[in-house]
Amino acid sequence: MKIISFIILGSFVLAAGLALAQAPPDLATQGKKVYEENCAPCHRSNGEGLPVKFPALHKNPYVLGDPRPVIATVLNGRKGEMGTMPAWKDKLDDGQIAAVVSYVRNAWTNKAPEVAPAMVKEVRGK
Repeated sequence: MKIISFIILGSFVLAAGLALAQAPPDLATQGKKVYEENCAPCHRSNGEGLPVKFPALHKNPYVLGDPRPVIATVLNGRKGEMGTMPAWKDKLDDGQIAAVVSYVRNAWTNKAPEVAPAMVKEVRGK
């Protein structure tokens, strides 16, 4: 009986360890995926954009500054001289937007603080 209990307990410990090993992706990994699926076609995978059509995100002071306007742009889209960016508020949830904004703010050689889903929720509510 002790052996069976030991085997059952060992199975639970092994299952718990496997569950921890398969934790959800971190913000950067999720953000990169969202970026590649939704943003890279216009802003390019290297963040350099397309001149006169889609602005570069790499080394862009707007991207590296206060994250709230960047979040608002992703949520609501933007029309401007360089073209139109679609609104993502109905297609991406707060976690996905936080992830992609965080990714863009830290991809390539960019270095800026990450964005939390709570900040996206705050901007979405305004």
